[in-house]
Amino acid sequence: MAQYAKEQEKISPEKLRLDTTVYETNIHYPTDSSLLWDSFRTLARLLQQIQQELPQLALRHRFHIKKVKKLACFITRNGRSNNKSKKRKVKSIYRKLIERVSWIAEIAREALVILHGAGYEAELLAHYIPIVERIISQAEQRVFQGVILAADEKIYSLFEEHTELLKRGKAGKPIEFGHKVLIAQTGEKFIHHYQVYPKRKEDKELLEPTLKAHKQLFGTGPDLLATDKGFYENMKQIMKLEKNIVTVSICKKGRRNQQEYERESTEEFKDGQRFRAGCEGSISVLKRVFNLGRCFFKGFKNYAASVGCGVFCHNLVLLTRL
Repeated sequence: MAQYAKEQEKISPEKLRLDTTVYETNIHYPTDSSLLWDSFRTLARLLQQIQQELPQLALRHRFHIKKVKKLACFITRNGRSNNKSKKRKVKSIYRKLIERVSWIAEIAREALVILHGAGYEAELLAHYIPIVERIISQAEQRVFQGVILAADEKIYSLFEEHTELLKRGKAGKPIEFGHKVLIAQTGEKFIHHYQVYPKRKEDKELLEPTLKAHKQLFGTGPDLLATDKGFYENMKQIMKLEKNIVTVSICKKGRRNQQEYERESTEEFKDGQRFRAGCEGSISVLKRVFNLGRCFFKGFKNYAASVGCGVFCHNLVLLTRL
């Protein structure tokens, strides 16, 4: 579509603006107790289905789901209590909950071996078992060993295990769960380049690949490049960009000397920042109109495809107006 828009002279290469946003996955707020409960009820449901559909395998277990749910609910209600006796009780309940989830994970592993021996696949069971083991491990480390895992090492959802935790300093949402999405637009608001990142990257790392994508499409770089402070690395980066781009409208982080202040006081720089602000509006449209606020598709592949669908629809509507 971008190639068509360029050939029809609907879009031009003179201006480029880019920004990032977070497209959230459809998960509840992750706590150790809620993830353990999700693990138990999911494995119990799958094992119950196997027992009903394949009685010849002689898998007979009682799972006491309601009792395990009570353990998780007790932790949810009392986990933040400052009372010492309650804290001891919560830790004791955590031990019971982890034991129950570990037990059902062991049952699931044994059932999987039996199923494979009988010639059955059981893809869902095979998919969930290693994720459940990671959830048990991170809960044990935090609750009993006091180990705080790095954000990239944690599992935030049993069902959307690819989810990342992102801190972007937004006043309304300091923490978001999903993935970072890059949006790059021409002066006509056409999104000619987008990228979904399975692993978090700093904004400043995304600038060079976006410029390469812009040059690959148009055969030339932009005359105006406008982004926010997140894409700023250092003044060497700015000077390098200014060798090929007429106006680089990227604000410096921190204090400015007289020369840097004068650079950001020019009318061209200010126009670039006004142009850049329009990217926020386009992101808002993508979220409100094209449903890129929260993803209801399962798996990272479908998650990334839904971003592409949203961008495609946005561009299609835009082209009818150009």
